[in-house]
Amino acid sequence: MRAIMLATRRLELRPVRMADAAAFFDHARIPEVAKNAGFLPNSISETKAYLRRSVSEWRQRRPERMTFSIILKGQRRWIGSIELRWLNPGIGEIGFFIHHNQWGKGFATEAASAVVRWAFAKGKAHRLQGSCWTKNAASIRVMKKLGFRKEGILRGYAKVVKQLQDDILFGKTIADR
Repeated sequence: MRAIMLATRRLELRPVRMADAAAFFDHARIPEVAKNAGFLPNSISETKAYLRRSVSEWRQRRPERMTFSIILKGQRRWIGSIELRWLNPGIGEIGFFIHHNQWGKGFATEAASAVVRWAFAKGKAHRLQGSCWTKNAASIRVMKKLGFRKEGILRGYAKVVKQLQDDILFGKTIADR
């Protein structure tokens, strides 16, 4: 697939690159970030393996997983990642994380809004969904700002730091736009 580049007022979203590994790892290894994102802190080799898979997905005719790096315009600095994963034709799931030094500045909402617009307009989505930990107030706010509706609680959904946690499932259809 031809690389998709998205832009907002403050951000550029481009396919992840192996060159993003150090910045990605620097952020993903922070326990509070990992807990909120639903994974354990990982090693640089695990980060590189994830990025290799993500980069190779972009080479597919219709990638199942489209992982974007979020770049701060002007500074050309990596500040996070957002992913659109196709669960079925027309049904996608979004997930995102923003560097902890950039929390509270609206970057997650801005980046996710661009991906949601693209998915409905050009990606042929008729439904998008996303989930987050029930105690992740910031991600809950982002999902609500994007117009996603709470659809339920996924009990015991993710195992983080050796404990099962509940997630909230949010959904948005093309009719909700």
